[in-house]
Amino acid sequence: MTSFIDYIESSCKGLKENRMTYLYKRHLLDSMTERANEITYAGITDEKVITDIIADEFGDLEKGFSVFEKEEKKRMMAKKLRIILPVGGFISLILILIAYFIVNNITGAWNKTWLIIVGGIFAMVIFYLSFGIRKLCSMSMIFHTAARVLIAICTMLVSVFVFLFCLMMFPDVITWPIVIGGVPLMLLSDLGFAYASKQKFRTITFFIYMPVIATMLYIILAAYGIITWAGGWPFILLGLVVDLVYILAVISSNMKYFMYKQEVDE
Repeated sequence: MTSFIDYIESSCKGLKENRMTYLYKRHLLDSMTERANEITYAGITDEKVITDIIADEFGDLEKGFSVFEKEEKKRMMAKKLRIILPVGGFISLILILIAYFIVNNITGAWNKTWLIIVGGIFAMVIFYLSFGIRKLCSMSMIFHTAARVLIAICTMLVSVFVFLFCLMMFPDVITWPIVIGGVPLMLLSDLGFAYASKQKFRTITFFIYMPVIATMLYIILAAYGIITWAGGWPFILLGLVVDLVYILAVISSNMKYFMYKQEVDE
């Protein structure tokens, strides 16, 4: 072990002495000792030979410090978040309730201020779900389906809150299309995620979503009088037009590839 300590100290002499450096050296010593035990168990007992083998395997120790520091900071942050998030959630809930009662006492609008609680809770749910989405995205693709579901839930929560807000603040305005508007937003966010994470069948998903999005937009625009119900129905065909354009673009791209491949083969 003494030889390992000397090797670590001589190899890391260029590093600034601090707590992170100490943790790195401690990690190296534990890893080297574990590896030495494996080599000894395999039948090699000469200490110099073992030290040389480990020195070759571990390579440039100073270079490996940046990787260790990054991973260690990430681990420490995750540990802090496990404490901060529950406590922060509880404090946020208390603050939401305090804001609710303060606004009520000032305005007396008890029939509307309940939106503070609903909006606050929705915001907290979306905030915490975002951590789940980030975690699922960093895992294998089998978990991406769950991430897509969580993204859809967050999108619809925003849509529902906007609907409730407009319903309470603007009672004379038609508000139900806002909820329907959450559907195309949800599909677009899911489509964006599918392409960003290179999901399988994302092209088929595109073809399915476009007509649905166009139909929802037709309903929303007709509800607000931007287009007429009777005369605006061709707007639904917009989704099929987008699909057709996308198909032609894919065919054109593939044709260029095959032509290039044919030229290379020739």
